[in-house]
Amino acid sequence: MALVSGFTFIAPAAASAEETNGASYAYAEFLSGDVLGTDLGNVAGLGQVVASNNGNQARQVHRDPLTVEVLGATVLNQPGGLQLPLLDVVDAGAISQYAEADKNGVSFASTGAIQDDGAIGVGNTSSGRAGDLTVDLDSLLSNEFASVLTDLKLDLDAVSARADGNMTSASGDYTLADATLSFSSPAISKLTSKVTKALDGVNGQLISLGGDNGALGNSIDGILDPVLGVVGSSADVKVIVDADLQKAVSTLLDGKYGNGAVSFNLETGAVVVDLEALLGGELNNLAPNTELLTDAVVNQILNGITETVADLADDIVERVELSLRDAHVEVSAKLNLLTAQKSTQKTVCRDIQVPIIGDILDGEVLGGGSSNGGLVGGLLGGLTGGLTEGVTQGVTQGIIGYTTDTVCELVGSVLPDLRSTVDVSIVGNVDDLIDGTAISAKANISLLGGTVTTGLNVDTLIGSLGKSLNSSLFSNDGVVTSLVKSLNTGLVNPAVTGLLGDSGVATVLHDLVSIKVNVQEQWTSTGAVKGDMFSETAVRVAVGSGDIATLNVARAVVGPNVQTVVDPGCTENCGPTDPEDPNCTENCGPVTDPCVGICLLDLPTYALDGQLAYTGAGVATLIALIVALLAAGAYFARQGYLRTHPKSEL
Repeated sequence: MALVSGFTFIAPAAASAEETNGASYAYAEFLSGDVLGTDLGNVAGLGQVVASNNGNQARQVHRDPLTVEVLGATVLNQPGGLQLPLLDVVDAGAISQYAEADKNGVSFASTGAIQDDGAIGVGNTSSGRAGDLTVDLDSLLSNEFASVLTDLKLDLDAVSARADGNMTSASGDYTLADATLSFSSPAISKLTSKVTKALDGVNGQLISLGGDNGALGNSIDGILDPVLGVVGSSADVKVIVDADLQKAVSTLLDGKYGNGAVSFNLETGAVVVDLEALLGGELNNLAPNTELLTDAVVNQILNGITETVADLADDIVERVELSLRDAHVEVSAKLNLLTAQKSTQKTVCRDIQVPIIGDILDGEVLGGGSSNGGLVGGLLGGLTGGLTEGVTQGVTQGIIGYTTDTVCELVGSVLPDLRSTVDVSIVGNVDDLIDGTAISAKANISLLGGTVTTGLNVDTLIGSLGKSLNSSLFSNDGVVTSLVKSLNTGLVNPAVTGLLGDSGVATVLHDLVSIKVNVQEQWTSTGAVKGDMFSETAVRVAVGSGDIATLNVARAVVGPNVQTVVDPGCTENCGPTDPEDPNCTENCGPVTDPCVGICLLDLPTYALDGQLAYTGAGVATLIALIVALLAAGAYFARQGYLRTHPKSEL
């Protein structure tokens, strides 16, 4: 839709379609447009320059060196503590405006980075930000999009536009040294914390894998436990995988990425797009009404960022995998156990001498007789007792001999405890262990005091450990795969959704922001002045399809006799006599009408004799108006967004 209210043509007081005998008109303004239908070109503080000629006057020339920096000093205090400087919306440097109208129907207008004679002078203007402009688009967007996109700004360098007209045709040209679009997206911020969170998960898995009940510990237990079954115990196994993963990826996390055309910081979420570099190094000589933020360009910007984030995730995974493969591994398995033996009993027999007890005869011959001891004496005494006088007789008990006997008894025996020890130590890096080699390895095992032979080979332990390392770290269910999933969840997917999703940055840029360059339009005026006008606008920025705001940067207008629009490089006197003439351009035909339809415009006649036109509206009035309309603009932006992105009632 053509923005009729965006044009404020200042026309000569007396000229009509029937009176085109040399009448000419030129108009230039660096900054114009509208906010919700309110024409910013009518503001005195912004200013315009006009030259008009009724066909009978000398050449009319007007210059207006304009600066809008003074606008930045004005701050409005709104209810609720809101402060909005106009500079937050528009910040422009030193610029100039030029208008010239001659009696032969020739007119010329230019604005922006121009020289004193109105010629476009990129690189030849005075020092300073000549023709530079910063437009804060974020101020024109609703808070509805704050979670998606913030700090949206457009920086234009050395902008200028010119328009040339004569009795039948007109042409326009523009220059734009650079155009930079910048914004911030929370979806691609806080890179370090996102990656650190993913790496913390990996470190936790490594600790778990190395524990006594972890996969790596079990790979050692799986070999030792059958051997230690004879003692009914298990070794204390520890596996440490030492990898500094944060250090491995640290050089990737500086946050700054890009290829020159699109640069972005994954810590802050800031994105800077050099539109000139993105479009092949040329912002000038583009076709009329070229849209810079086409779907293809927006997708190129955002796809480039998401691809970089995805590539970064891949690089992180690669660095982590390399670090894990080179990680230092220490394995220890310890056991020190005493096993008590069962007590035993046995029968012990021995021979002993047993004395024989019997009676012994003992006698004494009384009165000096002899005494016969022993058995004989006893027997004789017994036989002759009473027969022999003077003899005393007796019988006693005593050992009369010995015999041998065998005695047996149960005797218990206590055996000493048997000691069992395990001392396993394996040191190496992951890749070597997977290949079956280690820096050092030992497996000293003694069971039940050496009475049980194990036959265990340390290579068996290394082989089991290596197999477990490979599976635990690098299989489809391993640590590296887990890292990939974590990075996708915490880093890549939020970037893709936040930039390219239905409610992402792409939607805002596609639907709400337009940046056109070399905007050429033809207008048919009515009212006091009848005739066709031609305008050249270097850059036009529209927010919300123009419903919220439209800013024309560097616009020049000529007329009112335009019948055709031609290429500005065309030389009408180009003939066959000198085809090598550098000023000769064969393409002298009319340019296809760039305007959608013919737009009718009532031209106000504020200026007489080419004097500057002021509406009388003060800068303070404009600022108050803009502030009031910005709030309404945010509402319309939100409504437009909701129309294209309805929410479910569930």
